[in-house]
Amino acid sequence: MTTRLLRAVRQHWLLVLFLFAGVLLRIVVEIAYQPALLYIDSFRYLKDLGVFFPGNINPIGYEVLLLGPVLLVGDLGLVAIVQHLLGLGLALSSYALLMRFGCRRWLAALAVAPVLLDAYQLQIEHLIMSDLLFQVLLLLVVLLLTWWGTPGPRLALLGGLLLGGSVLVRLVGLTLVVPAAVFVLLAAGLRPRDGWKRRLGSALALVAGFVLMLSTYAGYHMYWTGYPALGGSTGSVVFGRTAMVADCERLELTPAQRAVCPEAPVAERKRTGIDYYIHFFHNEVDAAELPEEVSYSEAQHSLAFKVLRSQPFEVFGGIAEDFAKGFAPMRTLSPGDVPLARWQFQTEYPLYTDEWVTRDWLEYYDQGSYSVNERAAGFLRAYQLGGGYTPGTVLGLALVLTVAAMLGVGRARRSGLRAVCLLSGGLGTAVLFTAAAMEFSWRYQLPALVLLPLAGALGITAITGRRIDTKGSATNR
Repeated sequence: MTTRLLRAVRQHWLLVLFLFAGVLLRIVVEIAYQPALLYIDSFRYLKDLGVFFPGNINPIGYEVLLLGPVLLVGDLGLVAIVQHLLGLGLALSSYALLMRFGCRRWLAALAVAPVLLDAYQLQIEHLIMSDLLFQVLLLLVVLLLTWWGTPGPRLALLGGLLLGGSVLVRLVGLTLVVPAAVFVLLAAGLRPRDGWKRRLGSALALVAGFVLMLSTYAGYHMYWTGYPALGGSTGSVVFGRTAMVADCERLELTPAQRAVCPEAPVAERKRTGIDYYIHFFHNEVDAAELPEEVSYSEAQHSLAFKVLRSQPFEVFGGIAEDFAKGFAPMRTLSPGDVPLARWQFQTEYPLYTDEWVTRDWLEYYDQGSYSVNERAAGFLRAYQLGGGYTPGTVLGLALVLTVAAMLGVGRARRSGLRAVCLLSGGLGTAVLFTAAAMEFSWRYQLPALVLLPLAGALGITAITGRRIDTKGSATNR
C-alpha cells in the first residue's frame, strides 16, 4: 500500500505539489474569516431556507442541494468547509478525466492549477453563494457525458436533468443545453457506428431531461405565484442590458415603455452600470406614469424587447465588449462594472448590510459572530493582488487551442477528442457569453476556471497526439 502510494506521488508529483498548495491556501482562508463570508445574495438564500419560495431573484437550487442539507447537520462554517472540499474535488475530477483521455501528467496538472490556486476561486468557495455548486454541476455534466465514451439516451437524459439543475442554481446556465446537445449528437463523429437515429435520439433525450427539469420547476413557481417562471429576475436582467443603450428620443414608445425608459444620456448610463438598472432604477420611476393595466415588470419586458428589435447592434456590441473583458491579462474594471473589491479578500470582515443584521443571521445559523485574523487575511489579500489569479489571456489561449483541435489541426482529426473539446469548451464559452449578456462581473468568469483549461489541455492532447502504450490504449507515461 505504501509503495503504491509513493509510486503514485512520484508519477503525479506536480499535481501533488499544486494540491498541497491548494489545501494550505484553503486552510489560511478558514483561519482568516470565521465562520464564512456573507454577500448580498447570502442573506436571500438564508432567509428562504425552509420556505423555498421560487419567486425571489435567485432560484432555489442552492438552498435545496447544498446549503439546506449541510445546515441540517452543521453550521455556516461547515458549509464553507464543504465548499472548499468541493473545490478540491473539482481539480481532482478534472485531472482524472484528463488522464482518462491520454493527457500528459504535467499538462493535466497545469490545467487544474487555476481551480486549486486562484484567489478569486478561493474567495467564492468561502462565500455563502451558489457559484461553487454551479461549477460542480457543470463539471459533473462533462464527466457524465464523456467518461464512458459516446453517451446513449439514458446518460444523455441524466445529463439533461443535471443541466436543468444547474439553471436552478444559477439562471445563467439556461443556454448550456445547446453545446451539450450538439456534443451528444456529434460525440461519435460524422459517421457514427451506432447510427444517426440513435445519436439524434440521445440528443433529444438530453433536451427532454433539460426541459423536464425546468418545466417541473416552472410548475412549482406557478403553484406559488400563479404564473410559470424560473425566477423573479429574468425581466430586470434583460431590461438592465437594453436600458444601457435605449434611444428613448428616437424610438416610438408606448406610454408604459416611455415611463421606464431612462432619461439620463447613454454615456452617463454606462458610468452608472447595468447593476443599477437591474436593482435600483425602479426607484426613479413614477408609478403614476404607468397605465393602470400595466405593471412595472411588464413595462420593463416591453421596452427591453422593443430595444432588442430596434437597436440589435448596440445591444450585442455591448455584450461582445463585456465578453472580451474576461480575457484581459489583468483584473481591470470599466465604468459601471460591478466593483472588483467584492470578490477580493479584505483585511476586515466585509459587510454588505448593517452589522447587526449580519450578526443576527450568524447567531441564528452559527451560534456566534464573525471574526477576522488580520495576518491571515493580509496574506490572502497580498497574494491575490500580487498576481495570485489566472490571467484572462491564459483562458483565451485555452479557448484558441480548443477551437484549433475542433477544426482538426495537427493530429486532432484522428484523436477522437474533438467532440470532448467541443463539450467542455462549448459549455465554458456559452456560460461566459450568457453572463456577459446579462452583466459583466469578474465573479461570473469563474466557471471558465474549470472548463476552459480542461478544454485547452484536451485540445493540446488532440493536436499533439495522445500517448499510446504497447496495448494500444491511451497512457501518460
